[in-house]
Amino acid sequence: MSPPLRGTIKRCGKLFETYPCPGVDDPVNTPDFWEACYHTGEDQWDLGGPTPLFERVVQELEPGRICIIGCGRGWDAVTFAQAGFTVTAIDFAETAVLAARRNALEAGVEISVLKEDLFDLPDELHGQFDYLLEYICFCAVSPSRRFEYDRVAWQLLRPGGMLLGLFFPLDKPLAEGGPPWGVTISELHQLFSLHWHLDREETPADSIEPRRGREVLQYWRKP
Repeated sequence: MSPPLRGTIKRCGKLFETYPCPGVDDPVNTPDFWEACYHTGEDQWDLGGPTPLFERVVQELEPGRICIIGCGRGWDAVTFAQAGFTVTAIDFAETAVLAARRNALEAGVEISVLKEDLFDLPDELHGQFDYLLEYICFCAVSPSRRFEYDRVAWQLLRPGGMLLGLFFPLDKPLAEGGPPWGVTISELHQLFSLHWHLDREETPADSIEPRRGREVLQYWRKP
């Protein structure tokens, strides 16, 4: 059973401030928390369409099998499917999963949309992907679970596979709480460089305006 939410969620931002660094059992780690955000209109992370930067990135990559974690309404999943990728999209909020399936249908592309918890994925997904796409999932995960995130990413990718991460926000101290929880480039290096190889890093000029200069694009390769 999911732990109870603290009070009535009218503004998820207010609830975010309540949990500076929640543990595994806190509401922020449950589908109920994110469902409340969708139903109260507090889903500001959703751009209402594809991430412009990924429309560039997708043209630079060889199509393959890609897993998109925390896929939300599936806008970026559609972008990669339209470019010839075999796409698996994962979220644990029912609203997001249904919307992603609907958007795929409307776009006329085939996407496998799974309702799963990132930290309890089926074993059959392990080692199945050439790419793992990260955007606005890492910052929604409690910092206490970042090593778990690293493990999950490693398990999903085949040897030689690539974690494509657009990490945000770089300018928010962890002490301010979240989500989104902040992260620095040095913290990302400290986490991933233990066993990944950094192939590419850039501060993208084509980030959306509110996030320009506040996010970093990194390609981490699994040896």
